[in-house]
Amino acid sequence: MNLVVAGLSPRDEAAFGFFMNRTMKGWSWQSTPAGRGAVFPKSDLLLADLVSLGLAQWSEAAEADLLRLLGGTPAVLLVPSHDRTWASMDAGAVAQHALVWLSKPYGAEDMRGALEKAAAAVRRTPPAPAPVVAPSSRPVAPAAPRAVVAPTPTARPVVSVSAPAALRAAAAAEEVPGLTAAELQARLAALTEPGRHVFLRKLSDMLRKAHPFEARFTVQNSVIFHPADGWVASNTPMMVIERVCQSDAMASAVAMREIEGPQAEERAQRLNMPLRELDTFLWALAAASLDKKPLHPGA
Repeated sequence: MNLVVAGLSPRDEAAFGFFMNRTMKGWSWQSTPAGRGAVFPKSDLLLADLVSLGLAQWSEAAEADLLRLLGGTPAVLLVPSHDRTWASMDAGAVAQHALVWLSKPYGAEDMRGALEKAAAAVRRTPPAPAPVVAPSSRPVAPAAPRAVVAPTPTARPVVSVSAPAALRAAAAAEEVPGLTAAELQARLAALTEPGRHVFLRKLSDMLRKAHPFEARFTVQNSVIFHPADGWVASNTPMMVIERVCQSDAMASAVAMREIEGPQAEERAQRLNMPLRELDTFLWALAAASLDKKPLHPGA
């Protein structure tokens, strides 16, 4: 499925790239500027923010502008959480043009569901037949029916935590070092010193629960883990985290607590924490700790 994305902020676009790489396998996507009068590249499907298009509220004129911009391309359209005006759009027109509404803020599952629903409409819609020349020599082009896609207003937790711009390229590489939570547990179980590597053992225990949690290093610095969605967000320098992995004395001072999924996403966004893939993060910690000697005796 070929997707064009219009109107996302750089931060949301980076997070969207991370989401696409992990979730929508086999899809390709590209971003394009948005605004009134924008011309979008040809694609199977469009994802667009109505605010960025200058169409924050519905009106007959705004609806006409939107349909002109889409040019018949099925679309997932992001609407503000407080807006109810686009619900005024005629349901028949929504179905005819294969539109799916997605309210902001939204969660990863909301986005995946909206994209898959719109993609199903693309797959069900037969290609328009070639014009048929009638006996009168006047071309007649039968209208191809559009698949019906009902509006899907949602208000799920935000997923737009920031991600490094290089994350998309790294995820596309053929060889990206990674270590799953199960593999980390197996490596720790194979060690001959059960009392060593305190931080990794505490981390492994929390990951086994498959529930979002936070590792607090200082009042301001922490790392948020979301095992189910496979991401980690941090405002703590990696050098500090690696030192804690190597020092059991320092690791004993790190507090870990479970948090709810929406809280994890909101906190990561509010603190502007860069987001990384969990497996590559665990690989970096294991490489810094399990493959190195402690910082000093008794550490």
